[in-house]
Amino acid sequence: MTKDINNDEQNLKQDECCNNCQDCGCKKDEIKSQDNIDNNEADELKKKADEYLNNWKRERADFVNYKKDELERTLSLIKHSSEKFVVNLLPILDNLYLAQKHLSDNGLSQVIKQFEEFLKKEGIEPIETDGKMFDPNVMEVVAEIEDEGKESGTVAEEMQKGYKLNEKVLRPAKVSIAK
Repeated sequence: MTKDINNDEQNLKQDECCNNCQDCGCKKDEIKSQDNIDNNEADELKKKADEYLNNWKRERADFVNYKKDELERTLSLIKHSSEKFVVNLLPILDNLYLAQKHLSDNGLSQVIKQFEEFLKKEGIEPIETDGKMFDPNVMEVVAEIEDEGKESGTVAEEMQKGYKLNEKVLRPAKVSIAK
C-alpha cells in the first residue's frame, strides 16, 4: 500500500513538473508524437488488412463461381455422354423399321421394341410429328404433297423418325408436308 501511495505522489509531482516547465525530462511530448506515428501506422495497417480481406472475398467468390461452372459442365457432359453413341445407332433402327414394313415377323417387332426401350432409358425420345404443324426446329421437309384432308403446313407423312435427348435435337424428323 505504501508503494501505491509513493507511485501516486511521484506521478502527481511529474504531472506538476510537466505543467510547470517544458524541460522536465519526462518526454511527454515525444510520447504524444509517438502515439501519432503509431496511429498513422495502425491506420495504414488497417487499410492494408481491409484490402487483403476484400481481395480474399473476391477470390473466394471467383472460386465458388468456378466450382459452380465446373459442376454444370460436368453434369452437362454426363447428360450428353451417350449422345454420339446413340446417334450412330439410329441408322440401324431405321433399317429395322424398313425391314418391319416388308416383313411380318414378331421377332423383328420385339427387337425394335427392345431398341426403343433402350433409347427411352437413355433419355432419348422420338419427335412427335403425326398431325402436327411443321416445326423447323425439330423437323426437316423432304417433300410437299397434295393432301385434301390436311391443312397446309401440316405433316402429311413421316419419312424418317427424329430424336431428341434432353430437349436437344439429335436428328430432325424428315417429313412431307401438305400444300
